[in-house]
Amino acid sequence: MKAVGKFLIGISVLVFIVLAGPILTECAAQPQKFKLAYVSPSGALAVPWIAKEAGLFEKNGVDVELIFIRGASTMIQTLVSGDIDLAHVAANPAVEANLGGADVVILATALNRPVGFYMMGQPGVKSVEELRGGRVGITRFGSATDFLSRIALRQFKLLPDRDVAIIQLGGIPEIAAGLKAKVVTAGFVSSPLNLDLMELGFHVLVDFGRDLLFPHAPFIVRRATMKQRDQALRGVMRAVAEGIKIYRTQRDFSIKVLEKYTRTSDFKKLAQTYDTYAPFLERIPYVDLKGIENILAEISPRHPGAKSRKPAEFVDHRYVKEQEDSGFFRTLYGERS
Repeated sequence: MKAVGKFLIGISVLVFIVLAGPILTECAAQPQKFKLAYVSPSGALAVPWIAKEAGLFEKNGVDVELIFIRGASTMIQTLVSGDIDLAHVAANPAVEANLGGADVVILATALNRPVGFYMMGQPGVKSVEELRGGRVGITRFGSATDFLSRIALRQFKLLPDRDVAIIQLGGIPEIAAGLKAKVVTAGFVSSPLNLDLMELGFHVLVDFGRDLLFPHAPFIVRRATMKQRDQALRGVMRAVAEGIKIYRTQRDFSIKVLEKYTRTSDFKKLAQTYDTYAPFLERIPYVDLKGIENILAEISPRHPGAKSRKPAEFVDHRYVKEQEDSGFFRTLYGERS
């Protein structure tokens, strides 16, 4: 009887494995859920949108939820709390958070320059020098708009918070609205919002795009997430690289994606937005460490510890380097080894 019982149990297990095998395989193949947040509806941050719309995340085994979180400081706080897995926001808030003890690091960047990011002035203001006694709108303290506004003012011998007031408005669309309502005298906005303002007579006062190294569209993560979700991150970063390639090379598709996420229907403005960013996208998305050096130099007066830190401490290129070493980029761009 014992032998018969063991035989029946063995048969039952075998039947279960045969019947359940396809189900278990399907479950194992299910994409891993992943939360990726972006800080602004700007063409500078379009790579994850393109990867999502092209099905690149799913192709690489990841089910990515794209989340819009307004404000760099809020974004980094949400990342540090573990409520999102990856943040797509300018590098300076990540550097400051790291200096403050947060376990965050930059993995890659789509842009190493703040292209398509302009300080716009009221129609009657044609130079930065004319901002003395005025008000500059930013999203939040510690954001890219704050960082670049302070650099711009100091370049023209104006002291932020003394010669010119710095006003938090919440987001880049709110800066554009504040300019239109004359709440502020100037403020940084990105494409395509700058095009709307130019039609209304606003002037470009500063364009750092070609002159300043500053990681403008990096991907930031907690080191804990790298340990806990390494496989998912590999899939995400592979999809990001493929998304950059599409953004660089597929103009019509990219413009359609920009239309959806920026909620702009004007084809001319969308085309100008695409043409602004595409030439500057990094083929291999390494972070230029000179850009981190620039951030450390700018924030060192309020972060004394910044002077002793090396730019490489804020960056982890492991995924990009693995891709490059494996020949992934050569294959992606159809190049011979």
